[in-house]
Amino acid sequence: MSPRTPRIEQADARVKLIELAGVYSAGTLGTPSRFFPDPEAPRVKATHVGDGPLGTQIVDLAFPSDYAPFHPEARDTYLSVIENMTAHARWWTSDRGRPTIVLLHGWGGGNHWVTARAFDVPYWLRHGYDVAAFQLPFHGARAPNVGQVVKSGALFPSPNPLRTNEGFGHAIYDLRALAMYLRGRGSQTIGAMGMSLGGYTTSLWASVAGPEDIGGIDFAVALIPAVSMARLMWSHGEDSPVRRRAAKAGITEDLLADAFAVHAPTTREPRVPRDRLFVVAGRGDRITPPDQAEALAKHWVTEIVWFDGGHLAQVGRGDAMRIVRRKLGGFGFPGRVFRS
Repeated sequence: MSPRTPRIEQADARVKLIELAGVYSAGTLGTPSRFFPDPEAPRVKATHVGDGPLGTQIVDLAFPSDYAPFHPEARDTYLSVIENMTAHARWWTSDRGRPTIVLLHGWGGGNHWVTARAFDVPYWLRHGYDVAAFQLPFHGARAPNVGQVVKSGALFPSPNPLRTNEGFGHAIYDLRALAMYLRGRGSQTIGAMGMSLGGYTTSLWASVAGPEDIGGIDFAVALIPAVSMARLMWSHGEDSPVRRRAAKAGITEDLLADAFAVHAPTTREPRVPRDRLFVVAGRGDRITPPDQAEALAKHWVTEIVWFDGGHLAQVGRGDAMRIVRRKLGGFGFPGRVFRS
Protein backbone atom coordinates (compact mmCIF):
# COMPACT_ATOMS: atom_id res chain seq x y z
CA MET A 1 0.00 0.00 0.00
CA SER A 2 1.15 3.56 -0.65
CA PRO A 3 1.86 5.69 2.44
CA ARG A 4 -0.84 8.01 3.65
CA THR A 5 -0.96 10.81 6.16
CA PRO A 6 -3.51 10.53 8.99
CA ARG A 7 -7.04 11.03 7.74
CA ILE A 8 -8.51 14.49 8.31
CA GLU A 9 -12.22 14.46 8.99
CA GLN A 10 -14.20 16.64 6.61
CA ALA A 11 -15.43 18.89 9.40
CA ASP A 12 -11.84 19.65 10.41
CA ALA A 13 -10.38 20.08 6.92
CA ARG A 14 -10.68 23.87 6.71
CA VAL A 15 -9.24 24.45 10.18
CA LYS A 16 -6.40 22.02 9.51
CA LEU A 17 -5.54 23.64 6.17
CA ILE A 18 -5.46 27.10 7.78
CA GLU A 19 -3.09 25.73 10.42
CA LEU A 20 -0.84 24.19 7.76
CA ALA A 21 -0.78 27.42 5.78
CA GLY A 22 0.31 29.26 8.91
CA VAL A 23 3.16 26.86 9.66
CA TYR A 24 4.46 26.88 6.09
CA SER A 25 4.24 30.68 5.85
CA ALA A 26 5.96 31.55 9.14
CA GLY A 27 9.24 33.18 8.20
CA THR A 28 9.55 31.17 4.99
CA LEU A 29 8.26 33.38 2.18
CA GLY A 30 11.38 35.50 1.64
CA THR A 31 14.89 34.80 0.40
CA PRO A 32 16.77 33.17 1.97
CA SER A 33 14.05 30.93 3.36
CA ARG A 34 14.35 28.42 6.15
CA PHE A 35 12.07 26.18 4.07
CA PHE A 36 14.91 25.91 1.53
CA PRO A 37 18.10 25.27 3.53
CA ASP A 38 21.46 24.98 1.78
CA PRO A 39 22.17 21.32 0.96
CA GLU A 40 25.09 19.25 2.10
CA ALA A 41 27.59 18.16 -0.56
CA PRO A 42 26.14 14.93 -2.01
CA ARG A 43 27.84 11.55 -1.86
CA VAL A 44 27.34 10.65 -5.50
CA LYS A 45 27.70 7.19 -7.00
CA ALA A 46 28.44 7.54 -10.74
CA THR A 47 27.79 4.50 -12.93
CA HIS A 48 28.90 4.46 -16.55
CA VAL A 49 26.00 3.27 -18.73
CA GLY A 50 27.45 3.48 -22.23
CA ASP A 51 28.21 5.73 -25.18
CA GLY A 52 25.85 8.61 -25.92
CA PRO A 53 25.26 10.73 -29.01
CA LEU A 54 28.03 12.88 -30.51
CA GLY A 55 30.87 11.27 -28.59
CA THR A 56 29.35 11.80 -25.14
CA GLN A 57 29.21 9.31 -22.29
CA ILE A 58 26.04 8.35 -20.43
CA VAL A 59 26.50 8.27 -16.66
CA ASP A 60 23.83 7.46 -14.08
CA LEU A 61 24.15 9.47 -10.88
CA ALA A 62 22.61 8.48 -7.55
CA PHE A 63 23.05 9.93 -4.08
CA PRO A 64 21.32 9.56 -0.71
CA SER A 65 19.20 12.62 0.01
CA ASP A 66 19.76 14.42 3.31
CA TYR A 67 16.46 16.31 3.03
CA ALA A 68 14.67 16.76 6.35
CA PRO A 69 10.92 17.53 6.06
CA PHE A 70 10.06 21.00 7.31
CA HIS A 71 6.74 20.28 9.01
CA PRO A 72 6.97 18.01 12.10
CA GLU A 73 3.74 16.21 11.18
CA ALA A 74 5.16 15.24 7.78
CA ARG A 75 8.44 13.73 8.91
CA ASP A 76 7.66 10.13 9.81
CA THR A 77 5.33 9.47 6.89
CA TYR A 78 7.43 11.31 4.33
CA LEU A 79 10.68 9.64 5.32
CA SER A 80 9.05 6.20 5.33
CA VAL A 81 9.21 6.07 1.52
CA ILE A 82 12.74 4.72 1.33
CA GLU A 83 12.93 4.81 -2.47
CA ASN A 84 12.21 8.53 -2.46
CA MET A 85 15.23 9.29 -0.30
CA THR A 86 17.72 8.50 -3.08
CA ALA A 87 18.11 11.09 -5.82
CA HIS A 88 18.66 9.93 -9.41
CA ALA A 89 19.82 11.64 -12.59
CA ARG A 90 21.18 10.53 -15.96
CA TRP A 91 24.05 12.64 -17.30
CA TRP A 92 25.10 12.90 -20.93
CA THR A 93 28.58 14.40 -20.72
CA SER A 94 31.65 15.08 -22.80
CA ASP A 95 33.67 15.40 -19.57
CA ARG A 96 35.07 18.70 -20.86
CA GLY A 97 33.51 21.09 -18.39
CA ARG A 98 30.78 22.28 -20.75
CA PRO A 99 27.67 24.09 -19.51
CA THR A 100 25.06 21.63 -18.22
CA ILE A 101 21.30 21.83 -18.63
CA VAL A 102 19.33 20.01 -15.92
CA LEU A 103 16.12 18.64 -17.43
CA LEU A 104 12.98 18.36 -15.30
CA HIS A 105 10.18 16.14 -16.59
CA GLY A 106 6.44 16.59 -16.22
CA TRP A 107 3.99 14.84 -13.92
CA GLY A 108 4.11 11.04 -14.22
CA GLY A 109 7.48 11.15 -16.01
CA GLY A 110 10.93 10.20 -14.84
CA ASN A 111 11.83 7.55 -17.41
CA HIS A 112 15.21 8.70 -18.74
CA TRP A 113 14.52 7.45 -22.28
CA VAL A 114 11.24 9.37 -22.43
CA THR A 115 12.85 12.50 -20.98
CA ALA A 116 15.64 12.34 -23.58
CA ARG A 117 13.08 12.20 -26.41
CA ALA A 118 10.78 14.84 -24.92
CA PHE A 119 13.59 17.39 -24.60
CA ASP A 120 15.52 16.31 -27.73
CA VAL A 121 18.77 15.69 -25.86
CA PRO A 122 20.92 15.33 -29.04
CA TYR A 123 19.93 18.86 -30.08
CA TRP A 124 21.44 20.37 -26.92
CA LEU A 125 24.48 18.11 -27.05
CA ARG A 126 25.09 19.20 -30.63
CA HIS A 127 25.00 22.83 -29.59
CA GLY A 128 27.65 22.44 -26.91
CA TYR A 129 25.81 21.56 -23.71
CA ASP A 130 25.99 18.58 -21.42
CA VAL A 131 22.58 17.42 -20.19
CA ALA A 132 21.40 15.84 -16.92
CA ALA A 133 17.88 14.37 -16.61
CA PHE A 134 16.72 14.51 -12.97
CA GLN A 135 13.93 12.44 -11.42
CA LEU A 136 11.53 14.48 -9.28
CA PRO A 137 10.39 13.16 -5.88
CA PHE A 138 8.02 10.16 -6.02
CA HIS A 139 8.77 9.74 -9.75
CA GLY A 140 10.70 7.09 -11.64
CA ALA A 141 12.97 5.10 -9.34
CA ARG A 142 11.76 7.29 -6.45
CA ALA A 143 8.17 5.99 -6.57
CA PRO A 144 7.42 3.64 -3.64
CA ASN A 145 7.14 -0.07 -4.16
CA VAL A 146 5.60 -1.47 -0.98
CA GLY A 147 3.73 -4.64 -1.86
CA GLN A 148 2.58 -3.16 -5.17
CA VAL A 149 3.97 -0.89 -7.85
CA VAL A 150 2.87 2.71 -7.38
CA LYS A 151 2.59 4.75 -10.57
CA SER A 152 5.30 7.33 -11.08
CA GLY A 153 4.01 10.65 -9.75
CA ALA A 154 0.88 9.21 -8.13
CA LEU A 155 1.84 10.72 -4.77
CA PHE A 156 3.27 14.08 -5.89
CA PRO A 157 1.90 16.59 -6.36
CA SER A 158 -1.47 15.75 -4.87
CA PRO A 159 -4.30 17.37 -2.87
CA ASN A 160 -2.33 16.30 0.23
CA PRO A 161 -0.74 19.66 1.17
CA LEU A 162 1.85 18.16 3.53
CA ARG A 163 3.29 15.79 0.93
CA THR A 164 2.99 18.34 -1.88
CA ASN A 165 4.80 21.06 0.04
CA GLU A 166 7.52 18.74 1.29
CA GLY A 167 7.93 17.30 -2.21
CA PHE A 168 8.80 20.69 -3.65
CA GLY A 169 11.14 21.45 -0.77
CA HIS A 170 12.77 18.07 -1.35
CA ALA A 171 13.10 18.63 -5.11
CA ILE A 172 14.92 21.94 -4.67
CA TYR A 173 17.20 20.51 -1.98
CA ASP A 174 18.29 17.62 -4.19
CA LEU A 175 18.58 19.76 -7.32
CA ARG A 176 20.88 22.18 -5.54
CA ALA A 177 22.97 19.23 -4.34
CA LEU A 178 23.15 17.94 -7.92
CA ALA A 179 24.27 21.38 -9.13
CA MET A 180 27.03 21.36 -6.49
CA TYR A 181 28.26 18.03 -7.84
CA LEU A 182 28.16 19.15 -11.48
CA ARG A 183 30.09 22.33 -10.71
CA GLY A 184 32.63 20.25 -8.84
CA ARG A 185 33.07 18.17 -11.99
CA GLY A 186 33.94 21.26 -14.02
CA SER A 187 30.62 22.58 -15.33
CA GLN A 188 30.76 26.19 -14.21
CA THR A 189 27.48 27.09 -15.92
CA ILE A 190 24.30 25.29 -14.84
CA GLY A 191 20.86 25.92 -16.25
CA ALA A 192 17.46 24.33 -15.71
CA MET A 193 14.86 23.44 -18.32
CA GLY A 194 11.57 21.98 -17.15
CA MET A 195 8.29 20.96 -18.74
CA SER A 196 4.87 21.30 -17.05
CA LEU A 197 5.48 20.15 -13.43
CA GLY A 198 9.16 20.44 -14.30
CA GLY A 199 8.50 23.99 -15.49
CA TYR A 200 7.01 24.80 -12.09
CA THR A 201 10.06 23.30 -10.36
CA THR A 202 12.45 25.12 -12.70
CA SER A 203 10.71 28.42 -11.91
CA LEU A 204 10.85 27.68 -8.19
CA TRP A 205 14.57 26.85 -8.38
CA ALA A 206 15.16 30.18 -10.13
CA SER A 207 13.44 31.98 -7.24
CA VAL A 208 15.48 30.20 -4.55
CA ALA A 209 19.07 29.95 -5.82
CA GLY A 210 20.79 31.94 -8.56
CA PRO A 211 24.38 32.18 -9.80
CA GLU A 212 25.73 33.54 -6.51
CA ASP A 213 23.98 30.97 -4.30
CA ILE A 214 24.94 27.45 -3.23
CA GLY A 215 23.47 25.03 -5.76
CA GLY A 216 22.14 27.86 -7.87
CA ILE A 217 21.47 28.13 -11.60
CA ASP A 218 22.62 30.60 -14.24
CA PHE A 219 19.56 30.43 -16.48
CA ALA A 220 16.08 28.91 -16.45
CA VAL A 221 13.70 27.79 -19.21
CA ALA A 222 10.11 27.12 -18.09
CA LEU A 223 8.35 25.15 -20.83
CA ILE A 224 4.52 24.88 -20.77
CA PRO A 225 4.87 25.62 -17.05
CA ALA A 226 2.46 25.07 -14.23
CA VAL A 227 2.59 28.17 -12.02
CA SER A 228 -0.31 27.94 -9.55
CA MET A 229 -0.94 24.49 -8.07
CA ALA A 230 -4.06 25.83 -6.36
CA ARG A 231 -5.54 27.14 -9.63
CA LEU A 232 -4.79 23.94 -11.53
CA MET A 233 -6.12 21.60 -8.85
CA TRP A 234 -9.24 23.68 -8.37
CA SER A 235 -10.04 24.11 -12.06
CA HIS A 236 -9.19 20.59 -13.24
CA GLY A 237 -11.12 19.07 -10.35
CA GLU A 238 -14.22 21.16 -10.95
CA ASP A 239 -16.57 18.19 -11.41
CA SER A 240 -14.81 15.72 -9.12
CA PRO A 241 -16.14 14.29 -5.84
CA VAL A 242 -12.95 15.47 -4.13
CA ARG A 243 -13.64 19.07 -5.17
CA ARG A 244 -17.24 18.84 -4.01
CA ARG A 245 -16.21 17.46 -0.62
CA ALA A 246 -13.56 20.17 -0.29
CA ALA A 247 -16.04 22.94 -1.09
CA LYS A 248 -18.54 21.47 1.39
CA ALA A 249 -15.82 21.54 4.06
CA GLY A 250 -15.14 25.23 3.41
CA ILE A 251 -11.97 24.78 1.37
CA THR A 252 -11.47 27.45 -1.28
CA GLU A 253 -8.95 28.06 -4.03
CA ASP A 254 -7.58 31.03 -2.07
CA LEU A 255 -7.02 28.85 0.97
CA LEU A 256 -5.16 26.29 -1.14
CA ALA A 257 -3.05 29.11 -2.57
CA ASP A 258 -2.12 30.17 0.96
CA ALA A 259 -1.14 26.60 1.85
CA PHE A 260 1.02 26.29 -1.30
CA ALA A 261 2.53 29.79 -1.19
CA VAL A 262 5.80 28.54 0.31
CA HIS A 263 6.78 26.96 -3.02
CA ALA A 264 4.81 28.99 -5.57
CA PRO A 265 7.20 30.38 -8.23
CA THR A 266 5.56 33.80 -7.94
CA THR A 267 6.06 34.14 -4.17
CA ARG A 268 9.64 35.43 -4.47
CA GLU A 269 11.57 37.60 -6.87
CA PRO A 270 13.86 35.53 -9.11
CA ARG A 271 17.48 35.03 -8.10
CA VAL A 272 18.48 34.49 -11.74
CA PRO A 273 19.04 37.62 -13.87
CA ARG A 274 15.77 38.43 -15.63
CA ASP A 275 17.30 38.40 -19.10
CA ARG A 276 18.28 34.76 -18.52
CA LEU A 277 14.73 33.68 -17.68
CA PHE A 278 12.62 32.17 -20.47
CA VAL A 279 8.97 31.18 -20.64
CA VAL A 280 7.93 28.94 -23.55
CA ALA A 281 4.23 28.12 -23.89
CA GLY A 282 1.61 26.69 -26.26
CA ARG A 283 -1.33 28.81 -27.30
CA GLY A 284 -3.47 25.68 -27.49
CA ASP A 285 -2.49 24.24 -24.10
CA ARG A 286 -5.49 22.96 -22.14
CA ILE A 287 -3.59 21.26 -19.30
CA THR A 288 -1.44 24.17 -18.16
CA PRO A 289 -3.40 26.90 -19.95
CA PRO A 290 -1.78 30.06 -21.33
CA ASP A 291 -2.80 32.05 -18.25
CA GLN A 292 -0.31 30.01 -16.22
CA ALA A 293 2.59 31.04 -18.47
CA GLU A 294 1.29 34.62 -18.58
CA ALA A 295 1.33 34.83 -14.77
CA LEU A 296 4.96 33.66 -14.66
CA ALA A 297 6.05 35.96 -17.48
CA LYS A 298 4.42 38.92 -15.72
CA HIS A 299 6.21 38.04 -12.48
CA TRP A 300 9.54 37.61 -14.26
CA VAL A 301 8.96 40.73 -16.41
CA THR A 302 9.79 38.83 -19.58
CA GLU A 303 8.14 37.99 -22.88
CA ILE A 304 6.66 34.59 -23.65
CA VAL A 305 8.08 32.60 -26.55
CA TRP A 306 4.88 31.13 -27.98
CA PHE A 307 4.25 28.14 -30.20
CA ASP A 308 0.90 27.18 -31.70
CA GLY A 309 0.53 23.67 -30.31
CA GLY A 310 -0.72 22.34 -27.02
CA HIS A 311 0.55 20.48 -24.00
CA LEU A 312 1.00 17.10 -25.67
CA ALA A 313 1.08 17.94 -29.40
CA GLN A 314 3.69 20.68 -29.14
CA VAL A 315 3.46 21.82 -32.76
CA GLY A 316 5.99 24.56 -33.45
CA ARG A 317 8.00 24.04 -30.28
CA GLY A 318 11.21 23.51 -32.24
CA ASP A 319 11.16 27.06 -33.57
CA ALA A 320 10.50 28.40 -30.07
CA MET A 321 13.42 26.47 -28.60
CA ARG A 322 15.75 27.72 -31.33
CA ILE A 323 14.91 31.26 -30.22
CA VAL A 324 15.83 30.34 -26.65
CA ARG A 325 19.05 28.64 -27.73
CA ARG A 326 20.15 31.66 -29.76
CA LYS A 327 19.42 34.01 -26.89
CA LEU A 328 21.48 31.84 -24.58
CA GLY A 329 24.27 31.99 -27.14
CA GLY A 330 24.19 35.76 -26.81
CA PHE A 331 25.40 35.35 -23.23
CA GLY A 332 28.33 33.24 -24.31
CA PHE A 333 26.61 29.92 -23.54
CA PRO A 334 27.80 27.34 -24.34
CA GLY A 335 31.02 28.98 -25.53
CA ARG A 336 32.18 26.05 -27.64
CA VAL A 337 30.41 23.42 -29.67
CA PHE A 338 31.52 19.82 -29.37
CA ARG A 339 31.84 17.92 -32.64
CA SER A 340 32.33 14.19 -32.89
